[in-house]
Amino acid sequence: MRSTRPVRTVFLLGSLLGGFSACAPSILMSTPVSKRADGWGITLSQVKAGPDEYIGEGGVNVTAGTDETLIWTLVSVKNEGSEEQTFSYETCALEGPGLSRQPLVIGRPAEAGAEVNPAADRAEAIPPGQERPRQLIYTFPKDQRPTRMRCDKIALPVPASR
Repeated sequence: MRSTRPVRTVFLLGSLLGGFSACAPSILMSTPVSKRADGWGITLSQVKAGPDEYIGEGGVNVTAGTDETLIWTLVSVKNEGSEEQTFSYETCALEGPGLSRQPLVIGRPAEAGAEVNPAADRAEAIPPGQERPRQLIYTFPKDQRPTRMRCDKIALPVPASR
């Protein structure tokens, strides 16, 4: 009589590892894209699908719906003008085929080991020459991929991974 224990162990291990990889974020774009217009320079550095839960300051908890995922973006906005200007991050829509979504969360990039993500203002005054990195989080249908981010007149493509 042969033991089925090694087969069960391999199956169980494979199931666990497969389950963990399904929960891991998927990098959609990691090559920065930059554009300038109207005294602003905007760089989209990263776009990733997941994780599907955001925990922020003050007990803020955002989760994706059943057929949606959270898309996490890393954006830097630089005031290239000669005077202080106010930038509204709500103008940065994530777009796909026939779809445009406004950010649900506007935060500062999380520091390593931080338990919660620090919040940021939805609009802020930026002095000339200063740059602000921000993490913008959107909901997006699981069966679609974002193709660009549009911040007012500046459109930044989200190229497909190679």
